[in-house]
Amino acid sequence: MAAKKAFLSNETKIGLLAVVSIALLIWGFTYLKGRNILSSSTLMYIEYPRVDMLATSAPVLINGFAVGVVAKMYLKETDMRTIVVVLDIKSGINIPKNTVAEIISTDITGGKGIRLMFDAPCSGDDCAKDGDYLQGRVKGLLGSMISQDELGEYLGQLSGTVGEIADTLGNRMSDPDSKGLGESIRNFNELTANLNALILGSTRSIQSTMAHLSSITGKIDEDNEKISEFLNNIASFSEDLTKLELGETMSSLKNTMGNADVTLEELTSTLKTANDALGNISELVAGLKEGNGTIGQLLTNDSLYNNLNSASQQLEVLLKDFEEKPYRYMPLKNRNKVNRYDKKDAKQEGN
Repeated sequence: MAAKKAFLSNETKIGLLAVVSIALLIWGFTYLKGRNILSSSTLMYIEYPRVDMLATSAPVLINGFAVGVVAKMYLKETDMRTIVVVLDIKSGINIPKNTVAEIISTDITGGKGIRLMFDAPCSGDDCAKDGDYLQGRVKGLLGSMISQDELGEYLGQLSGTVGEIADTLGNRMSDPDSKGLGESIRNFNELTANLNALILGSTRSIQSTMAHLSSITGKIDEDNEKISEFLNNIASFSEDLTKLELGETMSSLKNTMGNADVTLEELTSTLKTANDALGNISELVAGLKEGNGTIGQLLTNDSLYNNLNSASQQLEVLLKDFEEKPYRYMPLKNRNKVNRYDKKDAKQEGN
């Protein structure tokens, strides 16, 4: 009998696909940041007073060769001024304990990286282990691009070139065929001579100007008392202004003007309300003239007035009859009694 064929349900397949997708996403994200979580590595710590815009995923270099990346950075909790940088070094790279981690500029556009500096390779206990702290240092742009040996070499070449230029100039000046440089020097000498003559010629003008300045200062000294008196008058005037308490007066004036503004606003509002009321009254009077409403009909329609007048007269007769013969309006069991009362009243009226 054939064995049953094993199979996975759709839910299981979807779950496995989701787990694999999440794992690939995490691995890809960390790989883009320069760290491979599938391979073992060593973490080193360095403390810096400043990092000059160093970012995570910046390369860690040994003689220009990338051996790791900057995993993360954070402020030291004890002082909140020192920055701790964590380096993720590839497995198999042995770094001496006395290694100096320099923050350098990797290019002229401002990119930063860390260069590991040490004298000789290490072995055994001389090598830094996972979690150890290394010494940190920050290099400027020029120091990052050119080493001290290269700088000394460049300076030596520059000094030799400058010496050759100086020798060439000396030979040119002593060479009778090189007339251009000699003429330039003679022109410069003539220019300086003319400048000296100009200064000497202007000496009298300068002396005259200084004499005028001395005369002006003398006049000022003579009028010193008048100037002092004028300044005293200004001081006295300012003191009088202070005594007048202009600040309080202006404040009171401002308050009065503010109250006047409020009053004017209230008056404007009142006039507007009165204007609206007069408009309504005008509309009402116009409606009355046109005969709108009961009052308008009374004013314009004589028939309504006549009807009301007739009704009032009839009402008056009814009230008078009710007053003289109230028994007619009282509920009585026998109509004969009413007739009897009417005959009695008629008899009295005949007498």
